[in-house]
Amino acid sequence: MKPVFISIIPAVIFSIISCTKQGGEISVPISFSAGVPIFASTKAPVDNIDDLEPIYILRSEGEADYTSLTAPTLTGTINSEGVVTPSELQFYAHDGTSVNFMAFYPQANSIGSGIANFIITGQEDIMAAQSVYGGWIGSKKTVDFVFTHKLAQIQFFVKAESSQAASSWGTLTYLKINTPSSMDLTLITAALDTNTNAQWTDLPTSIGDNASQTLTTTATSAGGLMLLTVAYPLTVKVKTSNIEEHDVIIGLYYMLPGNIYTITLTFKGSGTGIPITASLTGWSAG
Repeated sequence: MKPVFISIIPAVIFSIISCTKQGGEISVPISFSAGVPIFASTKAPVDNIDDLEPIYILRSEGEADYTSLTAPTLTGTINSEGVVTPSELQFYAHDGTSVNFMAFYPQANSIGSGIANFIITGQEDIMAAQSVYGGWIGSKKTVDFVFTHKLAQIQFFVKAESSQAASSWGTLTYLKINTPSSMDLTLITAALDTNTNAQWTDLPTSIGDNASQTLTTTATSAGGLMLLTVAYPLTVKVKTSNIEEHDVIIGLYYMLPGNIYTITLTFKGSGTGIPITASLTGWSAG
């Protein structure tokens, strides 16, 4: 069954009521707004617009081009209604030059040549808004950031087939997925791709790599991961206190950014010679 989701895009505008004079000329402030699709079924760190704090904003004069930037131009905070408070007020150039902005979250590992690089642990919800044309002093426009999730989210649940199976397997130590850990965000388009030199790393779910989670006959959460891609079909590395690492192949052959996938692992038998079984719940559109 597909999880129910609700899409909400706040459109509250941050604006400055008064203009200021600089060198005898009127400085006209730039207005910002921000929105993000919110999914009722998501358990990602970013569930609400005000979870995006701070956002990292880049400014480009004239034609949109962020290749010369090596750091964000400013940051911004967003309240629950989508009101953006920039770390520095932004003004239009007096000479009529137009302006563009783009924004992302969280902080990047590095910025250069029009690319923001991120190193992920599987717990970061990378989000970005495409470059927005902000107008010029003679034709003002609101800079309206609409953020989208750039990663897919996987949520795990675990249970034992019986109390005997739970005793045989022991406690859950970790669940891991092998995935690239370095991502590149193209600033002009806000497209996220795997870094060409990225190392593939076994990333644990949010329970960590040395947990002692009790297995019961009731499905309980075993954490989650946010990823861009994996080697398909998806393979999960499973280790318990009594059994060494197992590879469990899941019937998942493609992941879409902004979608949530729920996987339930059922631990059966004695833990030796009898495989863990997996079921995959449907996904929600991002």
